[in-house]
Amino acid sequence: MKPQASDLEPFIEAPGATSPLADAYRFGYRLGGAVVSAVYLPAEIVEKLLLSKARPSVRITPCGEIVPSLSSPNILGEVGHVVETVFSIDDLMRETLSAETLRMEEATADDLVLLFTRLERAITLVRTAIDRVSNL
Repeated sequence: MKPQASDLEPFIEAPGATSPLADAYRFGYRLGGAVVSAVYLPAEIVEKLLLSKARPSVRITPCGEIVPSLSSPNILGEVGHVVETVFSIDDLMRETLSAETLRMEEATADDLVLLFTRLERAITLVRTAIDRVSNL
């Protein structure tokens, strides 16, 4: 039976995966696991193109989880989303306020006062939202 175009499986391999070129992505097609065509593109070009279209975002869920994501349109104009690891807001604050992080960031007392003020405003917003939901 002659292979059909629909039998081809597209693939992308990152630099260093199985590619002999450490600084190139390999794009191609496989048929039954065997590579039937492939092209190598320099990592710098591929990554620059992908990152130029990517839109990073961060959101906080109502239960205090911080969800970073990355969306990127494909050639058809559709947007794909990649969600990274989810963190809780208290874990993020714990990490931010660790002695090592404060030292590395060269945080001052004024920086921490500003953070505190912003967190108080955030708490006020959450209290307002709780009142609004409770009154429904």
